[in-house]
Amino acid sequence: MADFEDPFGSSVALARWVAGILRAQGIDYISKWRMLEYWMQVELYRAVNDNKAGAWRHVGDHEQPYYTQTPRSDRKSNVKWVDLLLAQPDPKSSKKIVWVELKDVGRNEHTLKANSVGIGQDLAALYKLNRSDSKALWLDPQASRVDRGRVAEWKEYAAALDCDDHFIAQIVLVPRGLAERNAEMVVALWLRTFERRVQVSPQSHNISIERSDTDEFAIFALVSRLRTS
Repeated sequence: MADFEDPFGSSVALARWVAGILRAQGIDYISKWRMLEYWMQVELYRAVNDNKAGAWRHVGDHEQPYYTQTPRSDRKSNVKWVDLLLAQPDPKSSKKIVWVELKDVGRNEHTLKANSVGIGQDLAALYKLNRSDSKALWLDPQASRVDRGRVAEWKEYAAALDCDDHFIAQIVLVPRGLAERNAEMVVALWLRTFERRVQVSPQSHNISIERSDTDEFAIFALVSRLRTS
C-alpha cells in the first residue's frame, strides 16, 4: 500500500485531498446550494473524525478563537474564530497544529471579486496569529470578546498551543465556470490584499496557492508555516 500523503504537508496535497473528500461526499450533486461553506466545514470535520486525514485530530468540537496582530480593519477586534483547528498526534499535547479557514466565494463575478479581497484579509489575520496571546486568551478570555462558557474546554486544550510547529491553511471553493474565467484574478487579489495588509513582498512570504477540481468546483488551497510567536 502506498504511503499516506499528509493533506497538510503542502498546498498541492491539501487541494487534492479536499477535492477528493468533497467529491466523494457529493458536492457536485448539491452545487446550487448556497450554504456550501458550512456544508464543507461539516464534511471536512467528518473526514478528520473518520481518520481520512491521517494523524490529524480536532482540537475541541467548536470553532476556536485566536488572537491576531492584524484584524481585518482597525475597527475590528483582534480576536477571530477559525473554522477548523487540527493537531497531531494528540490535541492536548500536540507536536503540530494547523489553523484552517474556509470560504465559498459565491456564484457571480461581483461576489467573487469582493470575496477574493476578503480572503486576502483573512490570510493576513492568520499570518499574524500570535500563539502566546492566543493561549492567554484561552486561559483568561475577556467576557466582551469570547464565550466564557467554554473556558473549561480551552483550559483543557491550551497546553497544545505551546508546540513549535504551527501552520495556517485556507481552503476556497469557486464554481468551475467562474474559476476558468477568473482564476488569475482570484489569486492576484488574494495575495495582493494579503501582502499590502501585512507589508510583505511576494519573495519574502513563500506562500503557494494550488488548485484541484471536482466536476462543478475548483478548490484553491494553501498551507504555510506560521512565523509569529
